[in-house]
Amino acid sequence: MKKLSILFLSFALLSACTDGSRLSVEDGLLSCDGVPVGRFISVADASVEYSDEVDHIDASTLKITRTFTALNDLDSVRLTLDFRHDSECLAAMIPAVTYDGNDWGRGKEPKGFKTDGVWHTYSYRRTPIPGATYSEGEEFAVAMWSDKPECEEDAFSCSLMPEDACVTHSLIFPEEEQPFVYSNRDAYSDGRARRFSMRKGETKELVAYIHVSTKDGDGYLPASFLDKAWELSDKEYAEVIPPEKVWEYGVRYAKEYLWAEEEGYKGFCIGLTPYEEKGWCQRPFWKYEIGWCGQNASFANSLLVDYINNGDETSLEKALMTLDTWTRPEVIYENGLYITHYDYILDGAERPVSDACNIGTAAYNFLEAAELLQKCGITDRVGKIREIALGICDFVKADQQDSGVYGRGWYPDGECYVREGTVGAFLIAPMIRAYKATADASYLESAKKAFDYYYGEFERLGYTTAGALDTWCIDKESSMPVLRSALMLYEATGDRRYIDKAENVSHYLSTWLWHYKADYASEEDAARYGYNTFGATSVSTQHHHLDVYAIMWVAEWLKLAELTGNDMWREKALAVWTNGCQFVSDGTLEINGRIRPVGSQNEAFFECDWSYRPNNRINDWLVAWPGAFRLETLRSLPDWDVVR
Repeated sequence: MKKLSILFLSFALLSACTDGSRLSVEDGLLSCDGVPVGRFISVADASVEYSDEVDHIDASTLKITRTFTALNDLDSVRLTLDFRHDSECLAAMIPAVTYDGNDWGRGKEPKGFKTDGVWHTYSYRRTPIPGATYSEGEEFAVAMWSDKPECEEDAFSCSLMPEDACVTHSLIFPEEEQPFVYSNRDAYSDGRARRFSMRKGETKELVAYIHVSTKDGDGYLPASFLDKAWELSDKEYAEVIPPEKVWEYGVRYAKEYLWAEEEGYKGFCIGLTPYEEKGWCQRPFWKYEIGWCGQNASFANSLLVDYINNGDETSLEKALMTLDTWTRPEVIYENGLYITHYDYILDGAERPVSDACNIGTAAYNFLEAAELLQKCGITDRVGKIREIALGICDFVKADQQDSGVYGRGWYPDGECYVREGTVGAFLIAPMIRAYKATADASYLESAKKAFDYYYGEFERLGYTTAGALDTWCIDKESSMPVLRSALMLYEATGDRRYIDKAENVSHYLSTWLWHYKADYASEEDAARYGYNTFGATSVSTQHHHLDVYAIMWVAEWLKLAELTGNDMWREKALAVWTNGCQFVSDGTLEINGRIRPVGSQNEAFFECDWSYRPNNRINDWLVAWPGAFRLETLRSLPDWDVVR
């Protein structure tokens, strides 16, 4: 490929380096403190030449603007802006897409970095920072990303290509996904590639930000580039309803639409699905769950709080009926384990699994429920609810392995279903809550031992795993309980090292956090209804869609901002909150031809080429958990003005 000389840039760059910059570029070679890091390269048609303009953002960050010029008329063009990091690749990541090639887990998401000799390329839409790629070498960590496209026609892709002695970061225009499109969980469709034409003399610009950090000190190594990417991001917060309305609508949705009664059951259903042409109905299968998607325990607590704050007798009545249902003798095993789905009882399941996420949620919320019932002046149920919560904690504490690990789930006889994955960390917070409720130090010691195991695994791997119960992969959900328990352990012990660990986990969570508002074609519902991706989080490497799960740790990020003095965590908490309060229906909201019940919200937004109906990225699964999480967050905040 013919290149324009960039020697004329070198003098200016070297002069700029005297102003505190650690980075310099000469003839395409990038150095940090005089030590070579790698080289800017490109692959394009031989009839295209390019020149680079380099701007210093700060001591560790450059902005590269590459201008391509067509030397002839060209019918099909593919342009790249590449940086070759000249080192053995010790760690590699495309945030929310691949972490060290996704080797962990049993899912069938894209594994490795190439298939049949073809490097994987991904649309920028799959990445929370546009086109972000990251690699760690022997001396330096390097990240590259771009700006959000100005329009649909400017959509681009990225790729990360580790080899024996180098790893290449690539931005690709126009948008492509090769050699396949990961189009649904564990499912693939044919690869696709746009191409564009250029007339002789026509130009096209590609922009890359390069961030270089040295591998010294402790902590989560990608934190440096993540902080810079957040600083440079366009923080387009969504406009949403005030928290008082969020509370009102959430309570109404729970009581008016999720409430379910049948023989043997009174409580909340898991959500609404489309029914006939315009209507909705409660999902008729796998209906009743204590935590995860169903959130019966959390809803009961929110209704108790609604009674305490607003005096609503119907809230108290439904809260008590829910707690009565979920504390019947048939949901509790003699060994302390707890049945997580009432469907198991109604259907007569013989050997169900009690998963860590659900029983952890039950114990955590039941201990809170005991406190709330006392505030309500209702004491006759307190002993039973505490007994169930502590029974769960006692079983898990006794079953805990010498390493500190708990488990992913257990059969009724106490046999552990499987121990791998971070999902067991959902039991740490209830263990700390049990310590606070009883002053029994054995609960705290168990929590500390488990935290050391799960945090140590995160520190070793660089990611957390298998929190989403319908996936078996690297994910974001499993790191939430590690963050929460770190801050709870700080509160219980006063050891500030837990704050540092909470911040490290929060940086990892930031690799799933959308830093920009994506634009979509005018005919798509995302554009028609004005959906804002800023502040959303992707589910997992196995599930490429956005949801509002991060609502669950808004309070933790607000607390982290207070403890560290770093306002970035408050900004991110507000991004998550405002994103997660979009499309909460007031009872008149119509999306895709259906009026949505008050307080309802869909679970998923399909930001990339996932399995969605043509032009419809906003799904119609009005699941229970988003509303439960918003209410839970609000009841944990002493002052709602912080999310106003």
